[in-house]
Amino acid sequence: MTSIRTLLMVSVCTLSLAACDFLVARDRDEPAPVETEAPDVTPDETATLPDDSESSVMVASIATIDWDTARADLAATPTEQRQTSFQVESGGTAPPVPVLLPTGIVVPQGAEGGVRFQPMSDGYFAAYPGIDYDIIVNGTNEVIGADTSGDGENEPVLTYTPTMSGAQVSFSRYGADYLVEFECKSIEGGEADCITEQEALDVTNKLVIAGTR
Repeated sequence: MTSIRTLLMVSVCTLSLAACDFLVARDRDEPAPVETEAPDVTPDETATLPDDSESSVMVASIATIDWDTARADLAATPTEQRQTSFQVESGGTAPPVPVLLPTGIVVPQGAEGGVRFQPMSDGYFAAYPGIDYDIIVNGTNEVIGADTSGDGENEPVLTYTPTMSGAQVSFSRYGADYLVEFECKSIEGGEADCITEQEALDVTNKLVIAGTR
């Protein structure tokens, strides 16, 4: 009995040692996990985030004015055709665009005080009170629309547009943009029909150059 008990104890110990050796051998075969550190992440210096506090602003470009052609046209225009309601100074004090003004405008008697010419930093405007409608001529050296200067000849391309208060005609000449507005004196039935398209185009076609730099 003693010898059998001894044999069992030796067997158990042997098995236990074998198990321990197996575990040790397995641990030796498998590489120990390598402890890694997260790489240092630095923000990309070239990356930029959108700044909502700043928004892009559309800035109109300044037109290049063909002063040589404007001066030649002014010199070639007969004096009687240059008779307008305003005497426009020439030279450095003139507006930064060639001044075009209508001719043959009939100003109602007593309304002469409403005729106005105003030089601006980017151009000018001229106002003429009328019987059925007022006329306002605007000229600017700011590029405000598509090129409507035509095919290089003196005749500009006119664009007629009806408005809630009348009508307007726009065109480009000498590199500047011009807008002729017709403001109806009265609007009946919600429609401004004080001037026809042909009448508006006729007035615009009679604009003459009255001053240059």
